[in-house]
Amino acid sequence: MNQENQPSALERGQRWIKESATVKLFVIGFIILLLLLPLSFVNDLVYERQLRQDEAKAEISRTWGEEQHITGPFITIPFQEKVQLSSNNMQTQLQTNFAHFLPDQLDIQSELQTEIRSRGIFDVVVYSTVIKISGSFTKPSMDAFFAENVFLERAQLQIGINDLRSLAEIPVVTFGAQQLSLQPGVDNAQIISCGLSSPISFAEGLDKIEFNITLKVRGSGSIEFVPFGKETTAQISGNWNSPSFQGSCLPNDKTINENNFSANWKLLYMNRSYPQQFSGGRDDIYSSAFGVDLKVPISDYQKNERSAKYAILIIALTFMVFFFVQVLNKVRIHSIQFMLVGFALCLFYVLLLSFTEHVGFNLAYLTSAALTIGLVSLYIKAIFKNTKLTLLNFLMLVLVYGFVFVIIQLEDYALLVGSLGLLLVLALAMYLSRNITWTDSFREEPPRPQ
Repeated sequence: MNQENQPSALERGQRWIKESATVKLFVIGFIILLLLLPLSFVNDLVYERQLRQDEAKAEISRTWGEEQHITGPFITIPFQEKVQLSSNNMQTQLQTNFAHFLPDQLDIQSELQTEIRSRGIFDVVVYSTVIKISGSFTKPSMDAFFAENVFLERAQLQIGINDLRSLAEIPVVTFGAQQLSLQPGVDNAQIISCGLSSPISFAEGLDKIEFNITLKVRGSGSIEFVPFGKETTAQISGNWNSPSFQGSCLPNDKTINENNFSANWKLLYMNRSYPQQFSGGRDDIYSSAFGVDLKVPISDYQKNERSAKYAILIIALTFMVFFFVQVLNKVRIHSIQFMLVGFALCLFYVLLLSFTEHVGFNLAYLTSAALTIGLVSLYIKAIFKNTKLTLLNFLMLVLVYGFVFVIIQLEDYALLVGSLGLLLVLALAMYLSRNITWTDSFREEPPRPQ
């Protein structure tokens, strides 16, 4: 045996680094880690565009109408009560407080007419609605309060509206036999800090007072009501196909179809934590609110964000195919070529975001995927110079992008479908790697003949 014909340890090491499947796999993993940097820039770009959308939504809401929270109506009567000045003496003084009386029966009807408002390239869902509120009060009695002086002549009917700028017409109000003219502002902020009020009087011998209120308001995003009635019934409907019912209780029944929704509530005063009459303010009133949120199931920016989360999956699957092609077909792919393909896959998300803002997510995804798959396939054709291998990679990319698109469209089953898909990919990788001998390059070569 001629020792001079034996490869040196350095030569064997160089050959192992050049041909070892294990080394190739580690290099691919390192390249994927490097690609996390441009992917983080993509995520930052999506977040920045989401902030721009939120700013556009806030600007439209300021001019059209904010989320609406309707409280009331309720009766407020000022009175004076004795208050002890300190615990060390018996000195007292009269202090003005307010007694609040809630309705016995409260019925709310609201039909939302939604529309899309645009600010630049951003769209926001807004609505206008006519709210009809009716019900009845029992004539207030101050017997439950330690009142020294009662100012019935200063009694008011109040209703809370968090954004008065959104009122489209002067409210129409009847209170018993009275036609009221509501004015902006309230005498005290114990229950509401923004709303409408009107002086009222109580007719002799009338223990039950019926009321009717018609409000025409505009808003955006959502609308909520506070169930002030001893028995509160409500019906909210609108031309929107994806409402989200919010608040302390869900509707008793609801109907949702492709173009409209309708929901009904019935609540009792025992379902909340505050009584029908009390004095001073309470912190638990708005915890009983209920209503509807005009939800967009998955916004285009959310879809972009979810797409970016699958970027590593797409890159890893593409590189996995490259790896098996390289190992099983004895084709050499340089690390720089891996990097260029990886950058092309990252650029897909910038294209997707750019097109989404102008043509919508679905068409943007199709366009961006077609451009990216076409670019990568042409580059693979130049590298492999093999039509069969190019077609294999092309089909793989189509399947991967199609699979991710399906996952993004799903809501409730996205995790299940994604998990099953990954299991299938792992099974395929195990099948393709079953005949690869990962330690071949460590074996000593047989002696060369002399």
